[in-house]
Amino acid sequence: MSIKRIVYLDNASSSFPKPKAVAKAAADTINLIGANPGRSSHDLSLKASRIVFEARMALAQILGLANPERIIFTGNATEGINLALKGLLKRGDRVAISRLEHNAVMRPLHTLKKRGVLVEFAECDENGLPDPAKIPDVKMLVTVAASNVTGAMADIGAIGGACAKKGVMLMVDAAQTAGSSPLDVSNVDVLACPGHKGLLGPQGTGFIWFRKGVEPATLIEGGAGSDSESVDMPKAWPDRHEAGTLNTPGVAGLGAAAKYLAKRTVESIRSHETGLCRLIMERLGSRGDILLYPPYDPEQRANLVSFNIRGMDPAQVGERLNQYGIASRVGLHCAPQAHRFIGTFPHGAIRVSPGAMTTKSDIDKFLKAINKVL
Repeated sequence: MSIKRIVYLDNASSSFPKPKAVAKAAADTINLIGANPGRSSHDLSLKASRIVFEARMALAQILGLANPERIIFTGNATEGINLALKGLLKRGDRVAISRLEHNAVMRPLHTLKKRGVLVEFAECDENGLPDPAKIPDVKMLVTVAASNVTGAMADIGAIGGACAKKGVMLMVDAAQTAGSSPLDVSNVDVLACPGHKGLLGPQGTGFIWFRKGVEPATLIEGGAGSDSESVDMPKAWPDRHEAGTLNTPGVAGLGAAAKYLAKRTVESIRSHETGLCRLIMERLGSRGDILLYPPYDPEQRANLVSFNIRGMDPAQVGERLNQYGIASRVGLHCAPQAHRFIGTFPHGAIRVSPGAMTTKSDIDKFLKAINKVL
């Protein structure tokens, strides 16, 4: 299939291109191994198990997570979020959320609300993120590490410390920070991460991590390769929550991506992407016909920029940019609550998000395309 050369600025949705090692690891797992990890004792199955083990360890290392066995591989962050929310909350429990949550959190909570879970908004700062000085008396606080709409970053260190003092469980959706921004996980109880965004892994990968002592009910049950004589799921992690065959080629690619990140470092990627966002914001912010949304300091944002052009529908702008070879994301970004908060509902906004592989030349081409649109 032939695809025209484009400037890809949709990394907040899914990173592209990937490190070459990612595709190689996935292909080698399909072509050279093929076996199911954790199910057999022959050499190929043991090699597959080693791939999964090494991926778990590599992810724990770059994210600073204790107890790597409590990383549960999922098809995406959304699956992990469902496991956490539905496995930890029951009728009568109170859960508080930020004003910027993605539908990956909002929709499971909507289902749980109908089952008797009490859902409320936490008191938030001017950016719509939980105020560490005003943590509510709830069982769980859920927040994005950074908004996929405004880029606003939560002070997870301060929020986590405040939650720990009050005995409130803290769950963080790190979709917009994992792999691209350092994150203080010292007081995080549950961490959800997609594999295909800043972690630079394949689509169809992700994971959820639980601090030791946090014990969710199982979301699915089935074969896990251990305790096969029992109809109950194994008590040992990760088998307890990894029923059925894993996406081993995807996990292999994710493990290769984690090793790439360990060498390049999350800090260097953060600096690279922040510099590109700074350039975008400076150039767009200098025009009176373009609306940017706070926070305006790139150091306080995830590496994405949402904006609107006065008098133009964002969908129209996105299509024009596509015609000029620029890949962006328009609309509500699966986060209508965030758009309500900043006043862009129901039409949404245009979002551009540089990635680890984006160059300054790519940004220059985007800015020239904006001039043509205007």
